[in-house]
Amino acid sequence: MGFFASVISKYLSLWVGLDIVIALTVGYFFPAVSVLEYLVPFLVFLMLYPMMVNLRIEEVGKAFKHPKMLLAALALNFLVTPLLGWVWARLFFSGTDSFLTAGFILKTLIPGSGMVAAWTGYARGKVGSALVIVAVSMILSLVMVPFWMWVLAGAYVVIEPLVIFRAMGVIVVAPLLAGALTRRLMIRRWGQARFKEMAPLFPVLSTCAMLPMLFIIISFQAVMIVANYWWMLLVIAAIASMYSVLFLLSVGFAKVTGMDYGDAMAMGYSVTAKAHAITIGVAATVFGGTLAVLPAAVAPVIQVPLMMVILKSSGRVEKFLSPLPSQGPRS
Repeated sequence: MGFFASVISKYLSLWVGLDIVIALTVGYFFPAVSVLEYLVPFLVFLMLYPMMVNLRIEEVGKAFKHPKMLLAALALNFLVTPLLGWVWARLFFSGTDSFLTAGFILKTLIPGSGMVAAWTGYARGKVGSALVIVAVSMILSLVMVPFWMWVLAGAYVVIEPLVIFRAMGVIVVAPLLAGALTRRLMIRRWGQARFKEMAPLFPVLSTCAMLPMLFIIISFQAVMIVANYWWMLLVIAAIASMYSVLFLLSVGFAKVTGMDYGDAMAMGYSVTAKAHAITIGVAATVFGGTLAVLPAAVAPVIQVPLMMVILKSSGRVEKFLSPLPSQGPRS
């Protein structure tokens, strides 16, 4: 099972890319496959539930120990990111499908989830800080995502904030509670050490549910996507450029405020490692069989390599954030 988890995680971009190609091929030549759309609600839960097992909402209580870092991360997630997402939507998607534009804005609004802590750990950042950001951001997203969708995406499609709020509540809260209960039962049964060994498997299980869900959603829109294949290229270019800007902004803010490397990486990944599963679930629930789900479906193709680039650059980031050595008095 460890080998399987490693292969799925390491080559996630490849699996998602193959999934999209197969879905487009099957959906284009066999439109009747759209009947599988009825499986989407079931797959949404299977996709989100394993991911939530690793999300410790009790970390919210530690938020006040890192006020500067937390407030900066929240400002980037819920003030800077929405406005940048709106600007990028106008730059990249003007004249395209209105639901595609709304879906891109939604993709930028959903904050990161469990993988934020994982990437932070890989980069030798402060995992505790990452968990605090994720927990607080997830709670605030229940209100902030409907609000910003109404303000920013309402110009493109009809947005009902209460509908999005209810969808966020069901998609986030129900799996979150189920995941918290599962985590407690597993720790009670096998202990904390054994749970930590099993924890990396849960994102893999989430991915295993995400792939068939992406297949169903993409195949449903295959004819339109193939006819406008360059839309996918626009999504990839928009996500790559915007997420890069967000990470650079977070590092720049960390430098200006004297934040240490560990907190800076936690903040940087919290604004770039967005949650695919939640975005796909909300888009599929609120917008149904439209192109609103395409940005979330395509995002893993570019987001995973981008996270690797950030990881490879962590040494340079650490050097950039290191305080300059003080110079002694001149003789």
